[in-house]
Order: sequence, then structure tokens, then C-alpha cells
Amino acid sequence: MNFLIDDLNKNVQFESKIKNICSFNNVKCEFQQGKILTIKNTNISFIKPHQININIKDKQIILIYINEDNLFLYNRTMPITTKQLDTLLKELKKEVI
Repeated sequence: MNFLIDDLNKNVQFESKIKNICSFNNVKCEFQQGKILTIKNTNISFIKPHQININIKDKQIILIYINEDNLFLYNRTMPITTKQLDTLLKELKKEVI
């Protein structure tokens, strides 16, 4: 079985928006590139979404997204907006301090 691996297209403006939210809240974030895995000679492919790891002292938040309209907290059952993310980070910072 042969696989073809391609990078998932990034939205640089959206990642910049997330970086700004993290910067304003004084937390670190790290981005991991998403991938598209295709099994050659078939019509089967898998999408590994982009991942954002946000660290607040000893706590970690994991966000996944495919595009700006599909941002999720931890898994695809918990959609979140950038405004909600900002509020979440502010509340977590209060608890950690």
C-alpha cells in the first residue's frame, strides 16, 4: 500500500489572528502543519487537521482546525470561535495566577 502525503493549505491570516490573541494574553502557542494522506490508486484520503498547542504555565490547550470556519477545542465535538478562545485564555490566566 503506497501513500501520498501532502500539506494541508494554511490560512496565514487566521494563524496570525490566533498568534495575536495568544500574544495579548501573554501565552505561548505552537502550530503544527496539517496533512492530507491519500492511498494511491484509490479514492481514499484522510485529513489530519492543523493543530495549535497553547501553553499557560502547566496547562495545555489543544485546538484543531482545517480552515477559519472550522476551529475546535480538543476534538470536533467542541467548536469554538476566536472570541471564545480569547475569553477562555483570560479566564484560565486568572485561575493559574
